[in-house]
Formats: sequence, structure tokens, C-alpha cells
Amino acid sequence: MDHNALKKPLSGLPEAPSADDYRSVALELLPYIQANVPPMGEGQSFSRLGFLNEVARCDLGLARLIEGHLDATQILREAGHPAVSNKLYAIWASGGPSDTTDLTEGGTGGEPAELTGSKPFCSGSDIVDRALIYVYPAEQLVDVNMRAAGARDYLRFEAGQWVAPAFAQTHTWTVSFGGLSVKEDNCIGDHKWYFDRPGFCLGALAPAACWVGGAMGLVDSVRKRSLQNGHARAHLGAMVSSVCSMNALLKWAAAQIDADPDNTSGNLFPTALLARHHIERACTDILDRFGRTLGPRPFAFETGNARRIAELTLYIRQCHAERDLEELGSYLEAHPEFCSGTLQ
Repeated sequence: MDHNALKKPLSGLPEAPSADDYRSVALELLPYIQANVPPMGEGQSFSRLGFLNEVARCDLGLARLIEGHLDATQILREAGHPAVSNKLYAIWASGGPSDTTDLTEGGTGGEPAELTGSKPFCSGSDIVDRALIYVYPAEQLVDVNMRAAGARDYLRFEAGQWVAPAFAQTHTWTVSFGGLSVKEDNCIGDHKWYFDRPGFCLGALAPAACWVGGAMGLVDSVRKRSLQNGHARAHLGAMVSSVCSMNALLKWAAAQIDADPDNTSGNLFPTALLARHHIERACTDILDRFGRTLGPRPFAFETGNARRIAELTLYIRQCHAERDLEELGSYLEAHPEFCSGTLQ
């Protein structure tokens, strides 16, 4: 990875970025991504995760947008559906009771279907150019041009539901679709393909790589200071140890993906759950040790660190805690050979 080429666009991000700043830097990164960031599952997965790690080390909000772009374009690659060059993508697949999206059937004369209803948790809602949206009633993934001529007549952005200051400028809003036309060419894969594809497991590690980068940013802040006592130095040692173990586990998990990209073993999702659990726990420990090392000042008086603490705390909640551990434990019961010996 060309770290010097990566540093140039990242250095243009201010300490308190706006949504416009995020879009500008993300678009500037797209040529770098195309030239330097490999796909998942083709022998260089750890390099891809390392890129996300570096972006998150700089800024977690930007990493959240870039992670979505990489996931979306990877999905399109798997579907044999070329991504549009130099366009910023998102993937919006969150469901739940507040997701009311639906897709009407197209007419027999080839008329397009219509996308209706609302989708929550749309990161980069009015920042991205295109979005892959999973419509649960239709069990269909669709590609929507968010900036097409006339598209804004059918879109409504509901900003008020996101009340947290963390990630406020990523515009993770609810988006409502008022009968937006969806042509057959905009349907990605067959019904249920999004969840059934082998590559579904490949994207699970990307948020964890961002969590690691966010924690590394906090550790960087500690390492730049003159520590005043042995307790602070002990916490620093523990934090650096956690960073090393998180990156080692990411490297191991990436190697499992590269060895079995089609998930013929069935092991990739439990591998991701194992890595995500460890990383979430290590990030939680770093957040705790950061405060115990430096006290309240960074939380109250340092803009960058206060924002990073709030965003990392929120971001790691994408780990589903005991629900994921239960799924992992059930898999271990059914497959006692998984992770039963020396990690390779």
C-alpha cells in the first residue's frame, strides 16, 4: 500500500469535517481505491482491511462511508454488474420494524417497478451518488442512482431521527422513496441472492477493521504525550498489546477468506464472528484505558478525541454482542473441529 499517496487526500480533512468535506475527500480517494485496494477473497484481503484501518485511524466518519462504498462495489463485482466509475456508493441493507420499503411489480409491457416506503440507517444518504438497497418484502437488492435527473422528486431525507452527535455529519438518515422507478437492469442478482451468496461473509470483517483503526487513533494520541506516572505507562503497554493482537487476528481471518473465498468449508462467517468479538472487546478495553490514562480532559476539551471516543463507542455496537456469541457457540457445537487446534 502506498501510504504517502493515501496521506495526501486524508490530510485535507479538517478536525471537525462537514458532510461536504466527507464527500469531497471520499471522491478524491476513489482513484486511489481503484488503483491500490484489492478485492476481498483474491489473495490480498488483509491489504484491503489495512486500507480501511488506515482511513479509520484518520477519521471514523470517513471510514464508515468508504467501508460502505467498498462493500457495495464488491457486491456488484460478485454479481457481474460493473460499478459506475468515479461514483461513491453505499449499501443500505438494515431492516427492522421501521423499514417499510417495498418494490411493486413492473407491468407486462416492460414498465419499471417502483420503490416505495422508508429505509433507516442510510449512511451517507445525501452524500453518495448511488446506493444498493435491500428490499425485504421482494427479497431483492436494487441499485438506485441517488443523483439521477428527477430522482430527488421521489426522495425524502428524514434527518431528525438520528439524535446522536456521533457520526452526525455522515448523514445516516432515514430515506423515503415515493415511487422511484426501478428498471430490470437495476436489480442486482436474483431474489434472495444478496444473503445467499458466498461473498456475504466477506464483508463482515470490514467494519471490524474500521474499529481497529479507530482504537489505533486513540492510542496514537496517548503515544504523543509525555506520560506522568507508571500507571499511565502500564495502560499504554496494554493498549498497544491490544492493537497488535487485533491486527494479528484480522490477518488470520483475512487468510482464511483468501484460502476459501467461496466458503466451501462453511467456516467464514464463524471466523468473522470470532474476530469481531475479540476486536469489539479489545476496543472496549482501549476506550476504558484511554480515560483511565488521561482523565476527563480529552473527553471535554479535545475536539478530535471527544468525537473519536463517541464514534468508536457507537460503531462497535454493530457487533451484536451475545447474539453473535450464541451463534458462534452453536456453530462450535455442531463443528467441534473448528478452531480446535493451532491457528494456521
